[in-house]
Amino acid sequence: KVMVVGFPKFDFYGAWFPEYHLFSQLHLELRLLEVVKTAGYYTVYKPHPMTHKEVDGIFDGYVDEIKHATFEEIYMEADCLIFPNSHSTTFGFSLLTNKPMVLVNTKGYIWVPEVFELIKKRCSVVDAEPVDRKINFDSKSLVDAIESSLNNINYDVLYEYAF
Repeated sequence: KVMVVGFPKFDFYGAWFPEYHLFSQLHLELRLLEVVKTAGYYTVYKPHPMTHKEVDGIFDGYVDEIKHATFEEIYMEADCLIFPNSHSTTFGFSLLTNKPMVLVNTKGYIWVPEVFELIKKRCSVVDAEPVDRKINFDSKSLVDAIESSLNNINYDVLYEYAF
Protein backbone atom coordinates (compact mmCIF):
# COMPACT_ATOMS: atom_id res chain seq x y z
CA LYS A 1 0.00 0.00 0.00
CA VAL A 2 1.28 3.42 -0.96
CA MET A 3 -0.30 6.43 0.75
CA VAL A 4 -0.30 9.92 -0.70
CA VAL A 5 -0.64 12.45 2.10
CA GLY A 6 -2.81 15.32 0.91
CA PHE A 7 -2.28 19.00 1.40
CA PRO A 8 -5.18 21.33 2.40
CA LYS A 9 -7.36 22.34 -0.53
CA PHE A 10 -7.68 26.04 0.23
CA ASP A 11 -8.18 28.75 -2.33
CA PHE A 12 -4.76 30.32 -1.94
CA TYR A 13 -2.12 31.77 -4.19
CA GLY A 14 1.43 32.72 -3.38
CA ALA A 15 2.88 35.38 -5.65
CA TRP A 16 6.37 34.30 -4.54
CA PHE A 17 5.72 30.82 -6.01
CA PRO A 18 3.02 30.96 -8.72
CA GLU A 19 2.70 27.18 -9.08
CA TYR A 20 1.86 26.80 -5.42
CA HIS A 21 -1.94 27.04 -5.48
CA LEU A 22 -5.03 24.90 -5.05
CA PHE A 23 -5.23 23.59 -8.60
CA SER A 24 -1.54 22.85 -9.03
CA GLN A 25 -1.51 20.91 -5.74
CA LEU A 26 -4.65 19.01 -6.73
CA HIS A 27 -3.19 18.20 -10.16
CA LEU A 28 0.04 17.03 -8.51
CA GLU A 29 -1.75 14.73 -6.08
CA LEU A 30 -3.98 13.24 -8.80
CA ARG A 31 -0.97 12.63 -11.03
CA LEU A 32 1.00 11.02 -8.18
CA LEU A 33 -1.89 8.66 -7.50
CA GLU A 34 -2.34 7.89 -11.20
CA VAL A 35 1.34 6.96 -11.63
CA VAL A 36 1.40 4.86 -8.45
CA LYS A 37 -1.80 3.01 -9.39
CA THR A 38 -0.59 2.42 -12.97
CA ALA A 39 2.62 0.95 -11.54
CA GLY A 40 0.47 -1.68 -9.83
CA TYR A 41 0.47 -0.43 -6.26
CA TYR A 42 -2.58 -0.35 -4.01
CA THR A 43 -3.24 3.38 -3.53
CA VAL A 44 -4.48 5.17 -0.45
CA TYR A 45 -5.21 8.89 -0.23
CA LYS A 46 -5.15 10.64 3.13
CA PRO A 47 -6.86 14.03 2.71
CA HIS A 48 -5.94 16.86 5.02
CA PRO A 49 -8.44 16.97 7.91
CA MET A 50 -9.24 20.66 7.38
CA THR A 51 -10.50 20.11 3.84
CA HIS A 52 -11.36 16.41 3.64
CA LYS A 53 -15.03 17.11 2.86
CA GLU A 54 -14.08 19.35 -0.05
CA VAL A 55 -12.33 16.50 -1.86
CA ASP A 56 -15.19 13.99 -1.71
CA GLY A 57 -15.60 12.46 -5.15
CA ILE A 58 -12.56 14.13 -6.70
CA PHE A 59 -10.26 11.17 -6.11
CA ASP A 60 -12.74 8.49 -7.19
CA GLY A 61 -11.08 6.26 -9.77
CA TYR A 62 -7.60 7.42 -8.79
CA VAL A 63 -7.38 5.54 -5.50
CA ASP A 64 -8.28 2.21 -4.04
CA GLU A 65 -9.10 3.75 -0.69
CA ILE A 66 -9.54 7.14 0.98
CA LYS A 67 -8.78 7.35 4.70
CA HIS A 68 -10.46 10.06 6.80
CA ALA A 69 -9.12 8.98 10.21
CA THR A 70 -6.27 10.93 11.74
CA PHE A 71 -2.89 10.34 10.16
CA GLU A 72 -1.51 9.00 13.44
CA GLU A 73 -4.23 6.33 13.47
CA ILE A 74 -3.62 5.05 9.94
CA TYR A 75 -0.05 5.67 8.80
CA MET A 76 0.94 2.17 9.97
CA GLU A 77 -1.31 0.64 7.31
CA ALA A 78 0.89 2.01 4.51
CA ASP A 79 4.07 0.44 3.21
CA CYS A 80 5.29 3.77 1.83
CA LEU A 81 4.27 7.39 2.41
CA ILE A 82 4.39 9.97 -0.37
CA PHE A 83 4.49 13.66 0.51
CA PRO A 84 3.76 16.13 -2.31
CA ASN A 85 5.69 18.68 -0.24
CA SER A 86 7.33 18.95 3.15
CA HIS A 87 5.02 21.65 4.54
CA SER A 88 2.98 19.38 6.74
CA THR A 89 3.08 18.43 10.38
CA THR A 90 2.64 14.83 9.27
CA PHE A 91 5.92 15.06 7.36
CA GLY A 92 7.83 15.86 10.54
CA PHE A 93 5.98 13.15 12.44
CA SER A 94 6.73 10.61 9.70
CA LEU A 95 10.45 11.33 9.85
CA LEU A 96 10.33 9.81 13.35
CA THR A 97 8.75 6.56 12.16
CA ASN A 98 10.28 3.58 10.39
CA LYS A 99 8.05 4.06 7.35
CA PRO A 100 9.65 4.40 3.94
CA MET A 101 9.04 7.93 2.63
CA VAL A 102 9.04 9.68 -0.73
CA LEU A 103 9.20 13.46 -0.93
CA VAL A 104 8.36 15.49 -4.03
CA ASN A 105 10.81 18.38 -4.07
CA THR A 106 9.63 21.13 -6.37
CA LYS A 107 12.26 23.41 -7.84
CA GLY A 108 11.93 26.77 -6.13
CA TYR A 109 11.36 25.49 -2.60
CA ILE A 110 13.97 26.96 -0.32
CA TRP A 111 15.98 24.51 1.78
CA VAL A 112 18.89 24.95 4.12
CA PRO A 113 21.41 22.87 2.10
CA GLU A 114 22.73 20.93 5.11
CA VAL A 115 19.20 19.99 6.17
CA PHE A 116 18.17 18.90 2.69
CA GLU A 117 21.22 16.63 2.41
CA LEU A 118 20.09 14.90 5.61
CA ILE A 119 16.46 14.75 4.43
CA LYS A 120 17.65 12.92 1.30
CA LYS A 121 19.13 10.24 3.55
CA ARG A 122 15.73 9.70 5.20
CA CYS A 123 13.43 10.12 2.18
CA SER A 124 13.69 9.14 -1.43
CA VAL A 125 13.35 12.44 -3.28
CA VAL A 126 11.58 13.01 -6.58
CA ASP A 127 12.58 16.22 -8.30
CA ALA A 128 9.71 18.23 -9.75
CA GLU A 129 9.54 21.44 -11.70
CA PRO A 130 6.89 24.11 -12.09
CA VAL A 131 5.78 24.36 -15.72
CA ASP A 132 2.73 26.24 -17.03
CA ARG A 133 1.26 26.66 -13.52
CA LYS A 134 1.51 22.92 -12.83
CA ILE A 135 4.07 20.86 -10.95
CA ASN A 136 5.59 18.21 -13.19
CA PHE A 137 7.70 15.18 -12.34
CA ASP A 138 9.03 12.12 -14.14
CA SER A 139 6.83 9.04 -13.64
CA LYS A 140 9.74 6.60 -13.67
CA SER A 141 11.54 8.67 -11.02
CA LEU A 142 8.51 8.34 -8.75
CA VAL A 143 8.29 4.56 -9.16
CA ASP A 144 12.05 4.25 -8.63
CA ALA A 145 11.78 6.41 -5.49
CA ILE A 146 9.05 4.18 -4.05
CA GLU A 147 11.20 1.11 -4.64
CA SER A 148 14.37 2.69 -3.22
CA SER A 149 12.55 4.16 -0.20
CA LEU A 150 12.73 0.77 1.51
CA ASN A 151 16.51 1.10 1.72
CA ASN A 152 16.61 4.82 2.44
CA ILE A 153 15.75 5.05 6.12
CA ASN A 154 18.46 7.00 7.90
CA TYR A 155 17.82 9.07 11.03
CA ASP A 156 20.80 11.47 10.83
CA VAL A 157 18.44 14.44 10.29
CA LEU A 158 16.71 13.59 13.56
CA TYR A 159 19.92 13.11 15.53
CA GLU A 160 21.17 16.44 14.20
CA TYR A 161 18.02 18.54 14.74
CA ALA A 162 15.52 16.70 16.95
CA PHE A 163 17.36 14.80 19.66
